[in-house]
Amino acid sequence: MHIQSVDRMKNGRPMVAATANETAQTKRAVDRILHLLHAAADEIERNRRLPDAVVAALRDTGINRLLIPAALGGLEAPITDVMDVMERIASVDGSAAWCAAIGAGSNVFAGYMPATGAATVFADPDQGSATMFAPLGRVVNDHGRITLSGRWPFTSNCLHSAWVGLGALFHETDEVEPVHRIVFVPAADLTIEDTWDTAGLRGTGSHHVAAAEVPISTDRCARFADRPWPDGTLWRLPIYTALLPTLVAVPLGIARGAVDEVARQAREGRTARRGQLADAPVSMAELAVADTRLRAARAGLRAAVAEAHAHARRGEPISRQLQARICLAGMDACDTSVEVTSAAHHLGGGAAAYRGSRLLRALNDVEAARQHLLFSHHHLSELGKLVAGMDGAYPPYVM
Repeated sequence: MHIQSVDRMKNGRPMVAATANETAQTKRAVDRILHLLHAAADEIERNRRLPDAVVAALRDTGINRLLIPAALGGLEAPITDVMDVMERIASVDGSAAWCAAIGAGSNVFAGYMPATGAATVFADPDQGSATMFAPLGRVVNDHGRITLSGRWPFTSNCLHSAWVGLGALFHETDEVEPVHRIVFVPAADLTIEDTWDTAGLRGTGSHHVAAAEVPISTDRCARFADRPWPDGTLWRLPIYTALLPTLVAVPLGIARGAVDEVARQAREGRTARRGQLADAPVSMAELAVADTRLRAARAGLRAAVAEAHAHARRGEPISRQLQARICLAGMDACDTSVEVTSAAHHLGGGAAAYRGSRLLRALNDVEAARQHLLFSHHHLSELGKLVAGMDGAYPPYVM
């Protein structure tokens, strides 16, 4: 399924957002390629990147349009639908899902940079992007020539992106405090350093990238606090209310795939010295607890996101307390996903110790995902203050 930009038009005017049917089409398209992701899992692990056929298949489902403004051919899909899509992919392969979440999630900046720049960067709404937010770059204006220099680690999906958004400090003059912005530059203008050689999420291509006085255009930049130019429910949500759930759907999906794999082994039986899994009461109890904990953590996050979406749909502000609750629910969902995947790996027995085991790969992938700064426990105390109703913000996560 490949949604053309003309499909986002009605009576010559851009539609405001996707219909439920259109997002359902995207989900069905993703379901149709899951067998391809499953078949490519070993190749992804071995080559530390997604095969071109997988990138093309993901692109053709329409997922990269999910968070793009309708005026640019996007779907402006509800965040819970975006989560559904990412979980489906992650249940089969964590690296493919991480690239999908970063690629589609980064496209949300189409609504935050000036519309003129967005029309250039996101001219192809089926193209995923890459981003690395840390302000490790420096933008200098030398008599009207504006350039970006710097080096950024963990630039996931950079191997499969046409544009990369990078955090940088804009230095106007020595007397003025530099401003943190996300600067989108063509991937072809960057040097990609082969540094991502890990045990988990091996295929995400989360390498270092470097820029050496790369010319930039100021209309291809955005700040987290910028007011989006599109109108619609998605654009009334604080940006991390969209970004965090999109990313945490990956560990949730990885854990779901691990639990489902253990359930399959219990149903179909397995050859093992310790006997059949289904005949071990303690093991089956552990599986039941793991499944229940995962469903509870997922439901808690989705409930908070749905609450924010309902406020946004009515044009009401999203309180800082609710923003903090979404961040905390996302962190808890990630932690729970790691614990549940570890339990599933344990239930997999000796076979799960071998390279090539789906359960071992899931454990490595979910552990790698938890290392993302977004899921760091460093945030807990500040978020706790906001949940308690104390005044203040916690930028850029809570604005």
